Amino acid sequence: MFFVLSALSTSCAEETVPAQEILARIAAHEPVYYDGVIISGNLDLSALPAARVQESLALVNCTIAKASFSGVTFAQDTAFWGTLFDNASFEKATFSGRADFSNATFGMTSFSGCSFRQAAFFEGALFKNNVSFEDAAFGLDAFFNAARFRGRADLNYSNFDSYSYFQATLFEGDALFSDVDFSGAVDFSAASFSRTANFIRSRLTEPYFGSATFSGPAQFGLARFSGLSSFGGALFADEAGFALARFSDAAYFSGAVFRGLALFGLTKFEDIVTFQEASFEADLNFKGGSISALLLEKAELAEGSRIILNDTDFSRFRARWDEIEDHVAWEPGAYLALVENYRRLGWSKDEDDCYYQYRRLEQAAKSWGWSKIIDILAWRSCGYGVRPGYALAWSLIIIFGFGMVFWKGDGIRRSSRPLSGPAEEDRIPERATLRNALFFSTMVFLSQGPIDFLPLGRHRYYVILEGITGWLLLALFLVTLGRVMIR
Repeated sequence: MFFVLSALSTSCAEETVPAQEILARIAAHEPVYYDGVIISGNLDLSALPAARVQESLALVNCTIAKASFSGVTFAQDTAFWGTLFDNASFEKATFSGRADFSNATFGMTSFSGCSFRQAAFFEGALFKNNVSFEDAAFGLDAFFNAARFRGRADLNYSNFDSYSYFQATLFEGDALFSDVDFSGAVDFSAASFSRTANFIRSRLTEPYFGSATFSGPAQFGLARFSGLSSFGGALFADEAGFALARFSDAAYFSGAVFRGLALFGLTKFEDIVTFQEASFEADLNFKGGSISALLLEKAELAEGSRIILNDTDFSRFRARWDEIEDHVAWEPGAYLALVENYRRLGWSKDEDDCYYQYRRLEQAAKSWGWSKIIDILAWRSCGYGVRPGYALAWSLIIIFGFGMVFWKGDGIRRSSRPLSGPAEEDRIPERATLRNALFFSTMVFLSQGPIDFLPLGRHRYYVILEGITGWLLLALFLVTLGRVMIR
């Protein structure tokens, strides 16, 4: 441990130590510990025999203008916390022990191809320029909490075999994580991505992006997610791309804010995915995807935003129709799939409302002809079989309308004898009142022939017409009502 090595240290604030002095100690297989010194010259460890540091090395709170650790193997623990590296290369270095770069500051540097066999600490580190961890391997936990990347952070093709932590990490340039293998759980909670966040084709285990901020495009296309994937409360200020991604386990997007397009086309959700109380200011696209179960209840959808379900295979879609009806993009198969979905859920009202909207949009798309006319009649008469109130309303209109015709046209008279056939007008002296006419119309509509009123002249044909209309409307009403009540 470094505490034991303090007796061998040279410690003096702002003291300048030649790089050769450090190299000589390393070559002599001595532990090295310096705190708060300025290291002058080129600290080139790659020139050491076998490029190997046998004993522990600690250069903490130091200033190193130029250094090369490329291809070097550090057999023991190394500590560089608080150190300033103006220009340093760690390419293809191997850290067999712990590597601690906490609160270090890097100018020009690269860790591409590095191997960290024990825990690696970059907590609070500052990378002033572009930095590469491309093809790096982290054997145990990797800590990047509260680190700051001012330039591009390139971690493409790197491997994290254990837990990795990027909590509250700031990526001010592009964050490149394509083809990365996160074998252990990865935590990006409260991380901030100012530009592009690229996780294309990466494999993420139990990823946690809770309250993360994506100011630029978030690219997760072709990514593979295992374990619980959480994006709860995350902010996607630009496009969120998850096309062709695969979620093997539950995915959590509740409370997330999508200000740009939310693209989940051809995405496969093998377990439940929830967008409850999420906010969408643009389209939510699931085109061609596969969804085991989706929860979209209480989600906020901006005016004009669409939910695209074209060619989407879903087993359970939980979202009340009145919350999404103005947002589901028109596609016949998608609407019919939603109708069937609501039937499976037992949400009868949502099923009827969705089916009604489906028929209305289908009718609007038809060109004029007998098919469209029949469709309009089915709509107006009974709401395509799901609106019994339509038939009832038309029944009342028909009864009142014919009643007014019989009254205004003086078309019925009270009879002193039962109706047994055509009668002469002079045998029917009493004129009917409006009340009588409405009663007569009601009885005719219900196919109940009143025995004390007789139609006159052409009104006999009106009676026949109202009777037929009444029979049809009553049948529609009873069938429609029965369908609704039985369910």
